[in-house]
Amino acid sequence: MTRIYLVAGAIATALYLLGPTTAMYDAIGASCVVAILIGVRINRPVKVLPWYLMAAGQSAWVAGDLFFDLPNLVRTTPSASDLAYLTAYPLLIVGLAVLVHSRRPTRDTPGLIDSAIVVLGLGLLSWVLVADPIVDDTTISWVDRAIAAAYPAGDIVLLALVVRLVSVPGARSPAFRLLVAALVPLITADTVFAMELGASESRVLDVMWLSSYLLWGGAALHPTMAQLSTPSGVRTAPFTARRLVALGAAVLVAPVLLIAQLTHGLHVDTWTIVLGASVLSMLVVARMAYNIEEIRATARQRDQLRSDLFHEASHDSLTGTANGPYMRQQIRAALRRGRRDGSSVGLLVVDIDEFDEINDRFGHGVGDLVLRAVAQRLRSLVRDVDVVARLGGDQFVILLDSVASDHDAMILAAHLLPTINQPVDVSGHSIPITASIGATTSMDGGTEPDQLLHEANVAIRRAKISGRGRIEVFDNRLRSELQERATIEADLCEALEAGRISLHYQPVVAVHTEIVEGYEAQLRWDHPARGLLGPEAFLPIAATSDLICELDRWTLREATAELSELTAADPDRFADVTVSVSISGRMLAAPDLLQDVDEALSASGLAPHRLTVGVTEMALVDVPNAMLPLSALRHAGVFVSIDDFGTGRTPIGQIQHLPADAIKIHSTLINSAEPGARDLLALLVNAAHGSGLLVVAEGVEDAGQLVDLRQLECDSAQGLYSASADPTDEPVIVHPSARGVPRLRIVPDQ
Repeated sequence: MTRIYLVAGAIATALYLLGPTTAMYDAIGASCVVAILIGVRINRPVKVLPWYLMAAGQSAWVAGDLFFDLPNLVRTTPSASDLAYLTAYPLLIVGLAVLVHSRRPTRDTPGLIDSAIVVLGLGLLSWVLVADPIVDDTTISWVDRAIAAAYPAGDIVLLALVVRLVSVPGARSPAFRLLVAALVPLITADTVFAMELGASESRVLDVMWLSSYLLWGGAALHPTMAQLSTPSGVRTAPFTARRLVALGAAVLVAPVLLIAQLTHGLHVDTWTIVLGASVLSMLVVARMAYNIEEIRATARQRDQLRSDLFHEASHDSLTGTANGPYMRQQIRAALRRGRRDGSSVGLLVVDIDEFDEINDRFGHGVGDLVLRAVAQRLRSLVRDVDVVARLGGDQFVILLDSVASDHDAMILAAHLLPTINQPVDVSGHSIPITASIGATTSMDGGTEPDQLLHEANVAIRRAKISGRGRIEVFDNRLRSELQERATIEADLCEALEAGRISLHYQPVVAVHTEIVEGYEAQLRWDHPARGLLGPEAFLPIAATSDLICELDRWTLREATAELSELTAADPDRFADVTVSVSISGRMLAAPDLLQDVDEALSASGLAPHRLTVGVTEMALVDVPNAMLPLSALRHAGVFVSIDDFGTGRTPIGQIQHLPADAIKIHSTLINSAEPGARDLLALLVNAAHGSGLLVVAEGVEDAGQLVDLRQLECDSAQGLYSASADPTDEPVIVHPSARGVPRLRIVPDQ
């Protein structure tokens, strides 16, 4: 519809130029009013008020044209046409102002300043070239001068609104472009007409006024006119090169006018130029001040963002304490200060006891609240120079700057513990908590951060072994133990490669016949300085690393190979004998356990049913999904036993669900003199038999115990008595590196 209207208007304008008639001129003006009203009805803008005001303003202009063209109208000052024309200005001004405000409802200080600079520059130019000559013209009455000056004044205000409309950020829709285009010829024609004091009847001015009518009506008819009153989503328009040029040109108006006065004798009011230049200068300063403040605000936001990003990267999102990487940086920095200043650095590791039980009982949400409460308590108790961090899970670390000794770290830990151990109130529940603390110090800053953390973790593990709510300091005693463990671990690796690890065997005898049914393989270490060491001297150390898995694999290979060789050497004696190998919990959790067992059996040629793989009752509890590899071993034909049974880790009712063929009852229960121990032993034997399991008693020391076990229907036994009862008269150790005629070194219970 817009295109049709503009084409029809262009044709009407051409007809007007061919045969100028006031009726055609007025009809084109009236069409603008009709187009605005139709556009409002069809396009339904969010705010209709500005368009109705503009329609009223255009109506006043058309009325002015009608009055101006009446031949018999008495010409007075002000004339009816002047009143109509001057009435149009405030209507159009208010309509455009409402439209500008609709597009920019929020405060736009830089846009306002920029608009003011441009408008003031152009206004100064308009005043000097148009209004000032009219005001100074004494040949006409003051009323005529006032009326004549009112036109450029109104145009200056319209110009200000055009500049403001253009400076407001937002989409430049076709309706927007048409509206701006309508104002440009209007203001231009009015200015030229005012400069000639109405003496000109140029058809060029008529075309410009008619073009303004048509473009204004076309803007209203275009569908995008509804968007003109929609707020822009952009806060501030970008400071483009075009805007910079416009501002620069506006600022240069005053000096250019003065130059024109000096070079061409242009009559200008110097004080007007001075006043305009002063106001422009103040506006420029205000714009610069705003830009500087924007730069400062951006810098503050950037600094705040950098601070927020640093805080997010260096702090735990749950508790607000420092995180692990940031704590390591702080430890490293504290140690550097210690080396430089000779000061000491302390580290406390705080671990909540049995935190998993809190999560299991109350849920992880409550567990998170407990962690936050503990973190808040720690921050409130330490000094400002100390750093609190959460390393993960339920473990916190406190970096102590400048502690005098281990004793000072111990005192601070003792000060923390009572407050930490207070119950936490969460969602109506009073949750009791306790924590254990491990402490360590670096007295000269010579320790590395990871080493300091390791020492604190060793101390916390030692504290937890001692019980709940304990404090342990990594002192020289623990440091010596740690160094000794490291030495033993290194020597053990070397011994395994050098062949100084061997197997001794303990017989397993049938309780009723006392015939040897099998042997349990037990490791021995021929230490060059300490002599022959039993497993209790080195297996706990090996169990802290994957070295225990290497020992387990070696034991599987050697035990199956030796029993295979014994069977080949004396098939009558060893054809039905089995060998039992106990593996660690770490080996049980290893993904290649089945492959290792299969390789050992394949290499030795031993039948799977002659190998018993034993795991402790504790490993069943500590290793996740421990039932799966045990079931797979049984499916492969390997015999499975649960060693050290009876420690209370497994309820008797769960025996029937064990993926095993036998249980080995712990020696403490076998040798216990406590009341009810025999009844408990009988209960275990009956429960195991009821579940289809064999029962082996560990730690049998004398014949009397064997008689009791026989009465309890226990199946097998091993220990000191079984070793002494073995019929072998020539026990020897079997060395894997130099096996001669394979014979067994029989060992008592360990």
